[in-house]
Amino acid sequence: MPVNSALYPPVTALNAFGVGTQVTAHNLANVLTDGFKAGRAVYQDLPHYSGVAAHVQNGLGPSGPLVPTRGVPRDPATPAWVPRGFVEGSNTDVATEMVNLIVTSRGYQANAKVVPTVDEMLGTVINMKV
Repeated sequence: MPVNSALYPPVTALNAFGVGTQVTAHNLANVLTDGFKAGRAVYQDLPHYSGVAAHVQNGLGPSGPLVPTRGVPRDPATPAWVPRGFVEGSNTDVATEMVNLIVTSRGYQANAKVVPTVDEMLGTVINMKV
């Protein structure tokens, strides 16, 4: 088994949690975009316990709430009591996205801590052989 194989699982997890953070950031950036469908990161174990991969699924979830159209000029002949047209709003839930951000950041921190630990362990093993 190669020496660097001990670093492969935490490095792939760092990459996967980075993708998860990007998805959450994209969802939060579009929280006020009409018609936006939130995406999510799906994590998958790689074969032979060799790490983690993340795949992005976009356009998921229920429809967003109906919101009045923004920036569309109103016809002056329309009575004031008639509501403007409505469009589907974003289905991004800020509370869910904040929880996802906490989970991904903690996963990232945990795997970032593994890298120097593995480095120290490998250094000890090499010093024992010498």
